[in-house]
Amino acid sequence: MEVLISFTILVLISINIAMVLRAGRAAAVTGTFAARVSNELNQTVDRIALALMGADAAALDGPQLKPLSSEYVRFQACLGVEESGVVHGPVEEIKWAPTTPEAGKIVWRENPSSAQERRVVWSTAVPSTYMHEVPNNGTDDNGNAIEDEAGLAFTMDGPRVDIHVTVERVGHDGRARPMQRTQHIYCRN
Repeated sequence: MEVLISFTILVLISINIAMVLRAGRAAAVTGTFAARVSNELNQTVDRIALALMGADAAALDGPQLKPLSSEYVRFQACLGVEESGVVHGPVEEIKWAPTTPEAGKIVWRENPSSAQERRVVWSTAVPSTYMHEVPNNGTDDNGNAIEDEAGLAFTMDGPRVDIHVTVERVGHDGRARPMQRTQHIYCRN
């Protein structure tokens, strides 16, 4: 009888240990996944912000005044000043490019649509709409004062350019995990 009781207690302890280990592993996987998505989001927003900070504000094309937004921005970096005036770099463009009807990628292009075009993909996990936004309904669904913004959206508020980015990856449990970030920057004058 004592052996049976001891064996039952040993089995219960083993089951509890297995449950704790499984829960710990699931928490570690979820934490690592969230860190990867957050890293991709922050890297993408930082790249966009750094590119736009050097842009000549007078040569900016794309961002709209709130409540409207744009999925792209075209600009020229201000490289300096010579006797003849301001020296600009080549035309650059940052835009959301669809890969499916629901998702796309953020692409940086230099000399877009020319023989000298260079391009780099900065993120491949950008949904077609900003987090908590319902597309094409003409209202601000997520409370950020912008109507129907995309997963990459540019707005202007006076001299300030606002960059809105959502990155969304599917987790190990099969559910979509979106993260968003807004960055405010000022271009060179």
